[in-house]
Amino acid sequence: GEENYCGCLYHEGLMEVLHDDALLPHFKELADAIQLSNGIRRINIDNLELRPSALGILFPAMEGKVKRIDMRCIRFPGPDVVECYEIIATSIKRNHALNSLTWIGNQIPSDDQADLLIESLIVNRAIKDIRMENCFNQDGVNGCRALTSLMTSGRPFQELDFSDNGLLGVDDAAAALATNPQLEKLFMNENQLNDRDAELIAKALDRNTKLQELYLGRNNITPAGFEKIRSTIYDP
Repeated sequence: GEENYCGCLYHEGLMEVLHDDALLPHFKELADAIQLSNGIRRINIDNLELRPSALGILFPAMEGKVKRIDMRCIRFPGPDVVECYEIIATSIKRNHALNSLTWIGNQIPSDDQADLLIESLIVNRAIKDIRMENCFNQDGVNGCRALTSLMTSGRPFQELDFSDNGLLGVDDAAAALATNPQLEKLFMNENQLNDRDAELIAKALDRNTKLQELYLGRNNITPAGFEKIRSTIYDP
């Protein structure tokens, strides 16, 4: 039969839904429905507080069934955050139906959790598209390091989106881009990139033949910075 879209956990624009043990039977019903389906094209999970008890029901059920996971504005309670990330990362590694992860507005609390999540995305070679927006722009959580890890993993990706993450000083990410990774589209909109970053990116593009699309809008790059990139692309 035709694959389905699951939006029953999509609460954008509504009040955050807090965890309640009374909801666990409903998570079990959803998990059973996913397992009985012919496959889920996409599941949207938005504006929820999720604890290990709910994640432990839902995420294993998605393995081998769900192609795209879209999670936005999810809150993991402090005492449970390590276990929550462990459940999600373990499941991502095992879900070889999964080809796309969207992770927007889910603030990653530490580099340890970031490393755990990024490793799972690298290990699962079925994943081709990754959107991680507005999740690294906290003190001490390094979005550039995460992006660099993905680009130096040797994995082919169609799209990496690291917009709105406070990125600045992209030396390592630019160096990774210069190694000509198997990446078609790179989004770094709405960060804090400046003309120095633009120069580093321009130098990287001079050695990159695989990237087809690059998005740098709404940064702190001046026309002079964009000119360096333009001249690299059009006047090699």
